[in-house]
Amino acid sequence: MATQSPTKSDQPAQSGFSIPSVDMIAKQGERLGLGEEYAVDVRDTTPFLPKVAFVTITLASIAGAVFTGRNFGLDFGSQMVRWLILWTMALSLGFSAWRTLYLRTRESGLEEFRISSLEQSSIAHARPITRFLAVLATVSTFAITTISYLDSGERVALMSVMGLTAALLWIGVAQRWTAGPILVGSVIQAVLWGAFDAVGTTAVTVRALHFVAFGLWLGGALWNLTVAIPSGREHPVIDAVIGLARQLQRFRWVVRFALPIVIITGLIQTDVYRHMPSSWWTSLPGVLIPVKVLLIIALIVIFITCPLYRQCSPVKGVCKVDDLADSADI
Repeated sequence: MATQSPTKSDQPAQSGFSIPSVDMIAKQGERLGLGEEYAVDVRDTTPFLPKVAFVTITLASIAGAVFTGRNFGLDFGSQMVRWLILWTMALSLGFSAWRTLYLRTRESGLEEFRISSLEQSSIAHARPITRFLAVLATVSTFAITTISYLDSGERVALMSVMGLTAALLWIGVAQRWTAGPILVGSVIQAVLWGAFDAVGTTAVTVRALHFVAFGLWLGGALWNLTVAIPSGREHPVIDAVIGLARQLQRFRWVVRFALPIVIITGLIQTDVYRHMPSSWWTSLPGVLIPVKVLLIIALIVIFITCPLYRQCSPVKGVCKVDDLADSADI
């Protein structure tokens, strides 16, 4: 267990990234009804389950991309290229959604300075990840030309939207005026892929919803691992903990809708295969459907388990704000 180190002054430093004094935390704890001796517990290691969740979501996306890619007549190399394009789109979608919708400059009832400092720290941690996504988006823009089942008009449409999204990712997500359009651009990509992969209004809608819901989940998991967790470690003060807990709760609220949508739309898309013989379900490509279902079930278990064992964040109180009132291990 690690707690903040005392400083010589209760006055906040100019940086916004300074570790506050024990006296300052005690005052914050008293103000929020948590007791004068309250300190924030920060574990040294990153929780294991969020890492497992991110890997599991990625594996599920690979299974789905290989299955649909085979149906479109793509070889394995092209299937992986198509997966990379869709994976990049999904990461950009959920990552920008967290920046645009969940991260706030102000939080009701909390010190504006602390929440603003938390936002600055989050943006700093998001910067290298955004550049990584920009590289992936740039590569994906050109890789679209290799997807053989798309016609020239479809390729131009996808490349235009993804190219613009890539350009915005290079600028970064420090401001919402870039993060918002990245989110919109990623959603438009999902709709276009749905339109180009399916036939009929219902099928297109189902496929687009599947992509959007999956992206909100996948990209949000990336933000939590690479931005929210390290930012929380840098701000072991009660206001920041509650602010992070609210961010995580907003993400969970979205996942509560995204998870059923992924499952329902996935089942609708596989309904056409229900009459296939049992041998088809135990060999490629049919076996990829139950594999993806099992991975989604694993994700449900992880989603339920994380808050129970404080696996959402190494900072006490982020998984469940109620944990702040339990000072038994302090």
